[in-house]
Amino acid sequence: MESFKLRNNIEVIFNKTSGVNVVSMRTFTPVSVINETSDNAGISYLTAKLMTQSTKNRSNEVLANDTESIGADLSCDADYDAALLSMTFLSEYFDKAAEILADAVLNPAFDEKELSFEKQNVIAALSSRKDSIGNSAYDEFAKLFYHNTSYAMPILGAKETVSKINRKDLAEWHRHSYNTSNILISIAGNIDKNIVKESLEKYFAPVINGKKFEKPVFNIKQSQLIRKEIKGKFNQAYIYTGFPAPAVSSKDFVSIKVANAILGGKMTSRLFVELRENLGLAYEVGTVYPPRKEESYFAVYIGLDKRNIELALKKTDEILKDFCALKVDEEELKNTKTYIKGLYIMNRQTVSKQSYYYGWRKIVGQGCEYDNEYLKHIEKITAQNILDAANKVFLRHSVSVIVNPNA
Repeated sequence: MESFKLRNNIEVIFNKTSGVNVVSMRTFTPVSVINETSDNAGISYLTAKLMTQSTKNRSNEVLANDTESIGADLSCDADYDAALLSMTFLSEYFDKAAEILADAVLNPAFDEKELSFEKQNVIAALSSRKDSIGNSAYDEFAKLFYHNTSYAMPILGAKETVSKINRKDLAEWHRHSYNTSNILISIAGNIDKNIVKESLEKYFAPVINGKKFEKPVFNIKQSQLIRKEIKGKFNQAYIYTGFPAPAVSSKDFVSIKVANAILGGKMTSRLFVELRENLGLAYEVGTVYPPRKEESYFAVYIGLDKRNIELALKKTDEILKDFCALKVDEEELKNTKTYIKGLYIMNRQTVSKQSYYYGWRKIVGQGCEYDNEYLKHIEKITAQNILDAANKVFLRHSVSVIVNPNA
């Protein structure tokens, strides 16, 4: 894996693979949900989505036909810390694919009809979040935990903000996001580097200069224990309880990743075994620790019968306190590392995943090389590292949302 810059300073990460002649190409920008405000929440996703619909040179139909003619697909994604456009195709069509992707990045049409249609889709998707007990709990948790910061909103935004976004807003957001200071191109596949360089120089040369991404200042001080019960239109109950946890740049990031697997990331994890298998208190138990550029959270989620709420909370608290008091034994630690390693290797089998992870690591500030080093970091983690990190996380004030049919 190597990186180089185009003439206009756009950075390219290139990972040459062997075997099948398939290439995955992605363009990333760090300007995403993290930069949104309560006035434009959802604009990153809408911008990326419209960029894959039509361009000033290609109608929706022409863009779809040109993409399909080389057996490719053009898709988008927006997350809290990055937005991206992606294509996967056979190596022989690299030049054509690069031209299509560059057209989508440089010349989005932001067609009024397509915008109207996508806004309806987003609003419908936001409404349907309320039909999921897990999403209902998480959305309430995020608001309480992240207060007025951009991480407090769903990636799709909010109905009120999305309905107000217009074509001019998208064009401005696009200019700010997809300029030479912010675009990162990540490519993985069995293809010659010279072909890659030549095509990218040709088609991405006109990308405009612009302002570099600036990370907003987050100041999340969880100074008190918060517990909120909300009434759900569901028959069952749900608990979502979380603690402030380190960002990806923290030295404790990897320790908490291992703790996540031990506590709730797998079928033999402590919370799952105790709450579900041994005590029969829940039908769904797990933990989540999302990698974030700014402060993250470590959350425990439990789907259960409403009569088990208090006991499940008490038992969860006991398990976490035990985890902060006693070191993980070597056997459990070794098995957990093996599990993480297996997942990691399986997850990077395709060129699509490789181009994603190398680009994403770079965008969040870990550096593209970090993805290859990750397992070495995992291997070095000791039981003491985990204990120290756990004490920084689980002894802090938690935010709990309980969906209770009787609330």
